[in-house]
Amino acid sequence: MAVPAATHRNAGMNHPPATIASLGALGPADRAPGAIVALRADAPLTWAALWQRVGTIARTHAKQAGTRVLLNAPEAAEFLIGFLGLLHAGKQVVIPANFQPAAIAHSAASCDVVLSAAEIQNTPANTSWCPTAPLPPDALIELTTSGSSGAPKAVIKRLTQLDTEVAALEAQFGATLGNAPVFATVPHFHIYGLLFRLLWPLAAGRSFDTAVSATPHALLNRLLAHGRGTVISSPAHLSRLGDLLDPAELAPRTIAIFSSGAPLLAATATELGAAMGQAPIEVYGSTETGGIAWRRQWPDADSPWQPLPGVTVTVDDAHSLLVRSPFAGDTTTATGDLAERLPNSHFRLLGRADRIVKLEGKRVALPAMETRLNTHPWIAACALVVLPGHREQLGAIAVLAPEGQRQLDTLGRRATIEDLRAHLLQHFERVTLPRRWRFPADLPYNERGKLPLDALQQLFDEAVPS
Repeated sequence: MAVPAATHRNAGMNHPPATIASLGALGPADRAPGAIVALRADAPLTWAALWQRVGTIARTHAKQAGTRVLLNAPEAAEFLIGFLGLLHAGKQVVIPANFQPAAIAHSAASCDVVLSAAEIQNTPANTSWCPTAPLPPDALIELTTSGSSGAPKAVIKRLTQLDTEVAALEAQFGATLGNAPVFATVPHFHIYGLLFRLLWPLAAGRSFDTAVSATPHALLNRLLAHGRGTVISSPAHLSRLGDLLDPAELAPRTIAIFSSGAPLLAATATELGAAMGQAPIEVYGSTETGGIAWRRQWPDADSPWQPLPGVTVTVDDAHSLLVRSPFAGDTTTATGDLAERLPNSHFRLLGRADRIVKLEGKRVALPAMETRLNTHPWIAACALVVLPGHREQLGAIAVLAPEGQRQLDTLGRRATIEDLRAHLLQHFERVTLPRRWRFPADLPYNERGKLPLDALQQLFDEAVPS
């Protein structure tokens, strides 16, 4: 019997209206000249200095031909200066997939102009003119998807969509965060980093740290230097935190930790929650949709997702999750995920629809098999991937826990694989089990905290006994 479709909406009832500035309306007169926008290794970037340099970029590029400008600025404060300057110049801001030479060259080929880090660094402060007119709400920003489920693609956002999402984040979480600075382990060239590291703090009047803290100790040192703060992170970083640092050391310095970009293992959430007294706030979304929902997996490991303010979630008869959001133009978007509807506008994710695959005529949910493999005491983390070929096979990429590495060294590769397959055989048919295995030191996460499909498949390019 078909289950009727369910529609859930979180209109922010239980949340006060966001008291936050519009990104498009911000200008030099909105804050004290000495207010700190960005924490840097040398002198901080102040509110006055930000707008003086934005003014120079805006006046320079307003005179240049072309509309699409690639913003090549790996340093966060310089990126913000360039971002605002180009928008005030009436340009479409193109943000590259990352700041590596190949990605810059690829994006530059479709742009009229490139605004480089060197140009921003050498931009003199313009004390005689600063932007005062508000930005048009339909100003365009182009981002690139991660490619975690296929080839990366360009996504166009309007400034009003980013503005609306920032206001929703402040309505949901702002009272908890207060005025504390924002620190990060993730870059700013994807939608999560752009919003959570730069635009949300900018609109809310919080300073942000320009450093990307690549290790837990680097993060702790930044927090010790600048006081308690909010941390913007990803599962890739959080899963390693407990191996490199006692999470309890971060507890008194951390107001909240956000995690996005990939699923956070329940074990990681539980470990951090128990040690720090709070679990990371997980945010579910995509470049196309923006943020959709949030949850915390501790103390309740089965905690459901609840939509962000203003987001409407629909679960159809086939369990496909559909989203209607002002962050995505108020059109209904298919997420590509499967979900179970729950009471009170909540839902539970069931995995990617395109990760329900057919092997030897049998349907297999790869997320369910990954979850089961992760329960083996020898496994620290894993990912499954369908390998292309005349006969589709399943490949398993497994990062071994210390005990698993000892067993591999003692038993050998074949016996270790057979033990792992026997573990899976308790729950899945033999013909669906992974036929090829790789045991890397880490999963191939990219800078966004994603596992790109091509990176997983490339691990199987070289012949290794299976």
